[in-house]
Amino acid sequence: MPELPEVETVVRDLRALVIGRTIVSARVHWQRTIATPRARAFARQIRQHKIRAITRRGKYLIFHLRCRGDRPVAPTKYLLAHLRMTGGFDLVARDAPRDQHIHVCLQLDNGDELRFRDPRKFGRMWLVDDPAQVVGKLGPEPLEISAREFHTRIAKRRGNLKPLLLDQKFLAGIGNIYADEALWYARLHPLRQAESLTRVERGRLYRAIRQVLTRAIAVGGTSIDVMYRRVNGMSGGFTESLRAFDQEERPCRRCGTPIRKTIVGQRGTHFCPVCQIV
Repeated sequence: MPELPEVETVVRDLRALVIGRTIVSARVHWQRTIATPRARAFARQIRQHKIRAITRRGKYLIFHLRCRGDRPVAPTKYLLAHLRMTGGFDLVARDAPRDQHIHVCLQLDNGDELRFRDPRKFGRMWLVDDPAQVVGKLGPEPLEISAREFHTRIAKRRGNLKPLLLDQKFLAGIGNIYADEALWYARLHPLRQAESLTRVERGRLYRAIRQVLTRAIAVGGTSIDVMYRRVNGMSGGFTESLRAFDQEERPCRRCGTPIRKTIVGQRGTHFCPVCQIV
């Protein structure tokens, strides 16, 4: 599933391609992709909206839209998209062939078409007046939260570290890949109890999270398989830098001990049994 670095990469790719373009019409080929409103209303309401900005909140893309003309609709709307497991965007010519995995098509005023593809059909879109309707309960952004606030928030939590990092109400945007990577860099076991961390260990985890996410964003995220690729079709470049995730039985880059895989909170979890302290 695309996580914060992958979604941030898609946002940056799209900014260079569609900012300033107007959505002249829309087609929905898989109605369940549209969470709200209903697909027919979605196609009607999004017409003649100009894409003014594209931002990210956690794992959500947010298109900031402004209506052009004198249509009787709210002048400002927001299109939110969650890629889930296999969602992604393609920008192609309007007459380009459409395959079976393209579920939403947004026709732009320059003849291009922004298409949402999703082989597994888990991705969702929302067209709303206020992004808080969808993302209002998310926790702070990992790259924006201060060290002081991070210490305060984690000091109040209980339970294993791995599920805590996956909790989107604790921090927004971290998933399985970067939770494993951050814990490896911080030398903390995924089953370590959050309440047992010393202030030094909390600081180490804070820095590890920011380090891993920043490095992954810089190279376009992680492509483990074909489930994630950028708007331009390229793969993310962080795959070769992975230290824990998907490294089962490979030697730890610090101590040489084979990386192990276990299940924590029903998620496959990778760690070094020697470097990462329980």
